Amino acid sequence: MEAENIVDIYTLSPTQQGILFHVLSAPDSGVYLSQTTCILQGNLNLLAFEQAWQEVVNRHSALRTGFVWEGLEKPVQIVYREVKLEIAKYDWCELDIANQHARLKDYCLADKMRGFDLAKPPLIRLTIIKIAAESYQLVWTSHHLVLDGWSGVILQKEVFAFYEAFCHGKQLDIAASPPFRDYITWLKQQDIAQTETFWRQTLQGFTTPTPLYKNIRNQINQPTSYQHQAIYLSASDTASINTFARKYHLTASNLVLGAWALLLSYYSGNQDVLMGKVMSGRPVSMTGVESTVGIFVNTLPARVQVSPEDSLLTWLQNIQSQQIQLHEYEYTPLVQIQSWSDVPPSVALFDSLLIFQNTFLDVLQAEISSLTISKIHTEDSTNYPLSINVIPGVELCLKASYDVRCFRKNKINRILENLRYLLVNMVNAPILKLNELIDKIQDNEKNQKNQELQERQTNNFQKLATIKPQIFRLSFGSLVKVNYLLSDKTIPLVIQPVGDNIDLVAWSQNNLDFIEQKLLKHGAILFRNFEISSTSVFEKFMRVISPELLEYRERSTPRTDLGGNIYTSTEYPAHEHIALHNEFSYAYTWPLKICFYCAETAVYGGETPIADCRQFLAKINPRIKDKFIEKQVMYVRNYGNGIDLSWQEAFQTNDKSVVEDYCRQAPMEFEWIDENRLRTRQIRPSVAIHPKTQEMVWFNQAHLFHISNLDLEVREALLELFKESDIPRNTYYGDGSPIENSVLDEIREVYQQVSVKFPWQQGDVLLLDNMLVAHGRNPFVGKRKILVAMGEAFTQEH
Repeated sequence: MEAENIVDIYTLSPTQQGILFHVLSAPDSGVYLSQTTCILQGNLNLLAFEQAWQEVVNRHSALRTGFVWEGLEKPVQIVYREVKLEIAKYDWCELDIANQHARLKDYCLADKMRGFDLAKPPLIRLTIIKIAAESYQLVWTSHHLVLDGWSGVILQKEVFAFYEAFCHGKQLDIAASPPFRDYITWLKQQDIAQTETFWRQTLQGFTTPTPLYKNIRNQINQPTSYQHQAIYLSASDTASINTFARKYHLTASNLVLGAWALLLSYYSGNQDVLMGKVMSGRPVSMTGVESTVGIFVNTLPARVQVSPEDSLLTWLQNIQSQQIQLHEYEYTPLVQIQSWSDVPPSVALFDSLLIFQNTFLDVLQAEISSLTISKIHTEDSTNYPLSINVIPGVELCLKASYDVRCFRKNKINRILENLRYLLVNMVNAPILKLNELIDKIQDNEKNQKNQELQERQTNNFQKLATIKPQIFRLSFGSLVKVNYLLSDKTIPLVIQPVGDNIDLVAWSQNNLDFIEQKLLKHGAILFRNFEISSTSVFEKFMRVISPELLEYRERSTPRTDLGGNIYTSTEYPAHEHIALHNEFSYAYTWPLKICFYCAETAVYGGETPIADCRQFLAKINPRIKDKFIEKQVMYVRNYGNGIDLSWQEAFQTNDKSVVEDYCRQAPMEFEWIDENRLRTRQIRPSVAIHPKTQEMVWFNQAHLFHISNLDLEVREALLELFKESDIPRNTYYGDGSPIENSVLDEIREVYQQVSVKFPWQQGDVLLLDNMLVAHGRNPFVGKRKILVAMGEAFTQEH
């Protein structure tokens, strides 16, 4: 860049020095890059969007900063007056969803591996990819040399504020933020001699990094690759942790740090352990620090002595005291700290990193003209084998990012589960000694290994079992042929005409017993190639199967009534996935039969996956099944908050007395919160007995109604807008206690294991026994028109 464009030159902060050291040591590793992706839907004003991003580049010196080190005693950062941010633009509309996803994955990986020329700002990069008529994929890659998470929040809030203003032809006046140089100045005022004394005393006698696992894979010659897993603590366990922390004047972060130290001691066999801890690094004494964009965050060693005979509470309080003292020196460069330790400079001080996330960005709540934001996902990379990100919320999240060269997925599952288990036991029994807690870890680890062994044995057995394709020979074989659609699946059974001009309605009238028999056996029948060409023919067929078609009452999703109790399928946006479920399994009356007609296929996707609920019940963890059978499921809904369906739409009436009569008959509790807001609660069984086959089936929508079914960003948005009791819909155990996220995740996983999907063909008719088989919807591209009808109402007495 031109020399006259330079406005400032100054040295690096300690954190920047450490990052630059690691980046130069492994220039192609992609470490210290952050990449955020999201979907922008609506009438995106590209010009205003570009102007908004350029405006924040102009506002913040960190985004106009490059780094130079060659030929210099110390590296410096150079701030330029003007820097142009280029936004790459692509059009992938002609690709189907699968190819779009595959290309996005490849693009994001290539974009990270591309890295940055650190001397040429801005060290951020944006890409806009058009994926549908009014749908855009945003990819934002940035370097941690100039931005931390806190700064990312500032930038995105400003971008969308400017975007909104520019869309309306307005200018936005936002107060100037202090430049990052102010922080560099503050750093130079600190006493380095005192800092050295502190760190030498802290690390005295520590010579060997704490190994994460005794049998760590460490296939270091393989390419670096990171994966991510997360586990959620229940709302009640999270509340217990927060209560415990307040009662004993501890921070939740130091409680987690103590739990991780115990795990490291257990895994390594060492009583003196060291881990990395990410600090916010923003000094409270610096004016305007909360609005300054730059990299303040720092990674520091946290050393913990684990003496088996120590009592838990006293030990935790000692940890807190140590961490408070450490805060005074959190600006110290990690490279400098290591030089003051007894660990060789060629060996990392620690292999695991704890990150306590205290900042959240909720762009879903931003008021943006004709634009909605969804599918927000951020990935950060470091050079540590394992990072544990602790994300606060109603349900505490523990997210692991791990190097696949060092860990297998089941190891990470076990580590996360042990951390969760340990936190729960710590707050429930603060009088325990540390050795008693380590014994509990050992027992829990043993139980997990036994469970993993049983699951492997079960999976191996299932792989050996094969189902041979079957052709049925019928007396009317000259008219139809019957077989399985998929060679290894018994659903759906497929019935197709042998010749032309075979009328499905007429054939069904003559073979109702056969259809009923096969439906009760298989649960799903696909009628294909019968040339069903209109809604009226579909309605005639369905009225042969069930003369009285049912109305959609107590609705949970938007749909259109086409007349004759024929409806459109759920009218959710095309990009959304609808989980497997049984229709109206939350109600006191439900249809025994549900039927779908494909009037128009999507360009790509849009399958209606199905799953046998008998197979689900046989496969689900018996402890989960028994608990649900015992406790049942409570469904809580809030109508009239402007987010979900109104009570008028759900109950198809404007008369409150009609709603009240329905609720009393259901029965369900109801409460008018104000003039137009209604809250209902109903407790329903989690399983049901089929009235015809007498089989027990899994029959509830606990996983679908639960708030965890939403994307994390949407969930966080709702919990910021509403109290938990006021969110549009949620589920609990029947006694009102929260359903654990881990349980719901397992339910969803089992559904996926037993699910079957197939592409729709125009004219297909899919008939399901609504108790034996669940259904869902996959995302799609293009127009998709699936009609639905329900028949044979059934109410089971309890």
